[in-house]
Amino acid sequence: MVGLSSSITPAELPSGSVTAPIKTHPVVLTTRTQYLIPTEKYMIPATWRRFNLSQLINKVLALPQPIPFDFIVNGEMLRVSLGDWCLAKGIEEEETLEIEYIESVLPPERVSSMPHPDWVSSISCEQKGYLLTGSYDSTVRLYNDGQQLLHTIGGHSGPVSSVCLIPPASTTMSDGSEALIASASYDTTARIVSVPLSLPNPDDMDPPYPKPLASLCLHTSAVSSIAANVSGKNLLTGGWDTFIGVWSTEIPETDEVDEVVYPTFDADRKKRRKVSKKDLNGPVRKGPQTVLKSHTNRVSSVRWSPLGKGEANVAYSCGWDFTVRCWDVEAGVCTGTLAAAEKAMLDLAITSNGKMIATANGDRTISLFQVGNPAPPTQLPHTSSVTAISAHPNSPHHVVSGCMDGTVRIWDLRSTTSAVESFIAVGDQQKAEESKGKKAKSKVLGLDWSRGNLIGCAGELGVDVWKVNIGN
Repeated sequence: MVGLSSSITPAELPSGSVTAPIKTHPVVLTTRTQYLIPTEKYMIPATWRRFNLSQLINKVLALPQPIPFDFIVNGEMLRVSLGDWCLAKGIEEEETLEIEYIESVLPPERVSSMPHPDWVSSISCEQKGYLLTGSYDSTVRLYNDGQQLLHTIGGHSGPVSSVCLIPPASTTMSDGSEALIASASYDTTARIVSVPLSLPNPDDMDPPYPKPLASLCLHTSAVSSIAANVSGKNLLTGGWDTFIGVWSTEIPETDEVDEVVYPTFDADRKKRRKVSKKDLNGPVRKGPQTVLKSHTNRVSSVRWSPLGKGEANVAYSCGWDFTVRCWDVEAGVCTGTLAAAEKAMLDLAITSNGKMIATANGDRTISLFQVGNPAPPTQLPHTSSVTAISAHPNSPHHVVSGCMDGTVRIWDLRSTTSAVESFIAVGDQQKAEESKGKKAKSKVLGLDWSRGNLIGCAGELGVDVWKVNIGN
């Protein structure tokens, strides 16, 4: 490794830097990435910006391929020169600054767009190679990574609000030939169906798939969210009736509850479908293992803890009662409540280390809570109502948010003053072109950040998939 003296000499300046005597500032450069340089005090020219500092790190480490870095000073990304930042903050020249450097988030690239016949409210791309969507046309769709539509799954009589692929929990599913899909709808129902992870046989006159397995019977109002735990053995559902259901994914041989009447969705929408006799009679009726009761208004999102075995029975929820609630699922009790006054929470994300919770709020903000800390949350401002939020599955520092104005923002939680990147989710390019000049907005209604650094965006104009490369 190339070392540095306590001050930067002209020979050590990146190319293009001014070599004449200029003001300097004492700086200690730290990092939690693998790209560590000697920790000591350096005198950095006050004119240097992010680009100059990034060049310096690359030169010291003699990296074969340049890596761009960002720099955080007192919890704020450095977007101006070091001297201008110090002047704006009233920092004296002799005061030593501790600056953390992190890998930059590269500009997102659109990978694909998949039009849908109606609004797409939910998207899941957690299982590598597959993408799952839930739409306002009461339909769930499963695609492979080649954008081929594998299955169109009906059964709901109202808009599908939430979807997830259930990880294989049994030997019959672990070979990867089939998948269990869970979906929730505004028609008050939630369902489990089985599908093969391949294209259907076009010569099959009576294909056995999709096969309805179970109808989850609990909610008396719209079911807004459904989520599977890592083991694939349990599901959570959250509804506008304030209840949260805890379910086993095992399919019983007979009905566990009496037959219920499924109401048709009666909202003022042109595209509606009636529940067929086959839809009602196909799946068995399952009852919940536990019902979690504590919310005082609509539950909008439910999530399992992303941590391992020690957190297997921990879940989180948020709702229109301005609260996030932590649950001991096994005991069936609420173990903690985090509140943000007058903020209806529409979605929920938990960082991969389980330490931070982010909520998407209807008042144009994100609220950031520290798990177990009752202190007021940090607020991240947006330009429109925040409808969806998702956390990176591996990095504990990054979340992505989507708004009613079509903007998707990527945040590094180590610096919450502004998003590190943003882009416009479009979906159906043809519809977007047709809507120009008509003030149409491509609302973002669902987000999912996959393990392959792909962000799935669902909304008014269909589905977009974006590639986003981030560091640590």
